[in-house]
Amino acid sequence: MKQSNFYGFTVHNWKAELAGFPKEDSYAFDEDKKIVCVADGVTRDFTDGNVVTRDLEGLLKSWNGKYPKYAQDVSKICTDNFLKTKSLIKANKSIGDYNAMTLDKIDYLGNDFAGCTAAGVFEKGEFLYWQFIADSGIAIIDSFGNLKFKTPDEGPHCKEKNPYLERILKQHGEFQNPEGRKIIRSQYRNNPEEKFAYGVLTGEKTAENYIKGGKEKLNTGDYVLLYTDGVGEFIFNNEKIDREFRNKLLQNDFKGMREFCKKKISNEGTLVVYQKPARHSSPSAYSMMMRQKELCERDFFGPLY
Repeated sequence: MKQSNFYGFTVHNWKAELAGFPKEDSYAFDEDKKIVCVADGVTRDFTDGNVVTRDLEGLLKSWNGKYPKYAQDVSKICTDNFLKTKSLIKANKSIGDYNAMTLDKIDYLGNDFAGCTAAGVFEKGEFLYWQFIADSGIAIIDSFGNLKFKTPDEGPHCKEKNPYLERILKQHGEFQNPEGRKIIRSQYRNNPEEKFAYGVLTGEKTAENYIKGGKEKLNTGDYVLLYTDGVGEFIFNNEKIDREFRNKLLQNDFKGMREFCKKKISNEGTLVVYQKPARHSSPSAYSMMMRQKELCERDFFGPLY
């Protein structure tokens, strides 16, 4: 049986999982075609127009069918579409079709656009082509554990945008106030006219302004990571890789990576990892490369722990 170089998972905070709150992340990959996508569905208000809370009141509403399922739907639409089209722009159009069929009138509260953030990649030759929007992201880590490339956080909670958006919310009664949520969603989401606006794949044409893309050269042994913000916030700390996570990655300890993320997660997060193998090298040559990597880890990073 062919051994897979791809590994993916979604982890949830145990309290949210026990309570039965809907899962809103999705991921998908095609190992043969080297295509991967992760997506994070954006939580919408309860169907009665009140903000979603993860307390007893929120739990009762969830059990009574008032928790919106749109986020879960569109994140799955996004990942499935990207595997077919290799385009977040086309995935956004599919989400637009879903919203057109699902929602009658947009009020930016109980009837708001369903949307998600996402990150997707595919390989072509020796290059990795990448696309992302908001705070889902992509990173490349070399076989020695060095961070070669990472997409920036461009979501509403990033350090450049969050202080300004928080001030707007405070002027209108915080996020709990319907007026505040409505202003943020209608004026600062997918609005290129606003400097501190952010992007979400909602099907709106203006969301395309926030889809970023490019390409990076991949070398043998490089690890490619795609993640949603739930795990990205603790895998990377001040643009550096968490040491414990890096050690598990270099050991290809996928179970350990999942347990690490499960322990740290505050709500929900997704990670997909794969390593670029040697194309034409013999098993003995690949073993020599891995042995060299192990020796370098000892020399430069000290014992793995």
